Amino acid sequence: MWHSAFPLAEVPDYSLRRVELDGRAVCIGIVDGEPRAIADTCPHRGAALSEGLFRDGCVTCPSHLWRFSLIDGVKQGDENTRIAVYPTRVVDGIVHVDIPPATAPRSMREILLAHARGETTKEGA
Repeated sequence: MWHSAFPLAEVPDYSLRRVELDGRAVCIGIVDGEPRAIADTCPHRGAALSEGLFRDGCVTCPSHLWRFSLIDGVKQGDENTRIAVYPTRVVDGIVHVDIPPATAPRSMREILLAHARGETTKEGA
């Protein structure tokens, strides 16, 4: 579902902005005039990525220096660690972000079964 975030003109290139959309913290970076959106929570310790350093299309977590691409959400140097990336568009000068519907949290049983099958999950990793 598409959500309005803010006017594109309010945020300069190569800067970050945190917004709450559909109950989720989203970090939006502007690169060459184009918005890019990722989850604003670092998977390591939960720091707000929007408070980190933003350079070369990547944001560096302010807590422990992990770097994530705003293009694909991948942690530099670790293809298996990534954060959610959300599609963006600009309509009439307003940045819009497509946030998928929230999924129900998995039960402990589901997490343990996935772990037993060798699946790597955010909750069971």
